[in-house]
Amino acid sequence: MSLFDDYAEYESTLQQQQQQRGSSSVSPPTTNGNLDRPQDGLALNINGLAADGYVATTLEAEDAPIFSLDTVQFQVPNQIISLAVSNDVLVLVIEGARILRIKLQEAHNIIEASVPVNPTSLRACNAFLDPTGRHLLLSTPQGESFYFYEGWEQAKPLSKFKNMEITAVAWNGMAWSTATSSTRTILLGTHDGKVYETELRPGNDAKAKRSDIPVKCIAELPVRERVTGIAMEAFPARRKQHLVLIATGTRMYQVIGAADLELQSGDKSAAFEAMMH
Repeated sequence: MSLFDDYAEYESTLQQQQQQRGSSSVSPPTTNGNLDRPQDGLALNINGLAADGYVATTLEAEDAPIFSLDTVQFQVPNQIISLAVSNDVLVLVIEGARILRIKLQEAHNIIEASVPVNPTSLRACNAFLDPTGRHLLLSTPQGESFYFYEGWEQAKPLSKFKNMEITAVAWNGMAWSTATSSTRTILLGTHDGKVYETELRPGNDAKAKRSDIPVKCIAELPVRERVTGIAMEAFPARRKQHLVLIATGTRMYQVIGAADLELQSGDKSAAFEAMMH
């Protein structure tokens, strides 16, 4: 569900609550010729608003907490470097250059894979898991990037992602409900204030040692700061019109323009390049 869908659902719920409150009629208090004061012995209380202006904010008994914290019967074999959760899939990157992929509905079935680096050299990395839980992108402070797809035994180095530490990813909502194995067009934010465009796809050779997925720099922020968050959303009525939000430690950037995300896979042109300039 997109940000716009969340907002529409919130507005609909709010209007229904207001209509329900308005439909419960409250008889006005009887007065003795004095409109400023209700009849003695009556307290004015309309929709929870007391005469003194106090509104009770206590949660109703049936309201459940939004979040809960529970323990699990799982002993992590090594120190956790990074983790990500999406679509009931938990991915742990642990010391020793190992990846643990766990479907939370089948927690007993743990898939283990490796990262093709010296096991003692992987001490820190950023992990990004797409909304389907199939595509995993890893990026280290040294500027190395790796791609892992469900079912693989080993992540693959991204040979064209050189000297870029990925710090944020904007996933493409068009890929969530399709049967394609591609992420479609996505945006990447980096430690040095740049925005890249790419498309992750597993390819036909699962045993290939590396991946030659192309990536293109489409923008540099006016203030070269670390990108801490990036998101993109299509306008509901105009699918080629997009909103891109980019956040850094001190600023937030908003870009609105046209981008055709329905370009065929492998098209060398960048869908967001013209929009971001």
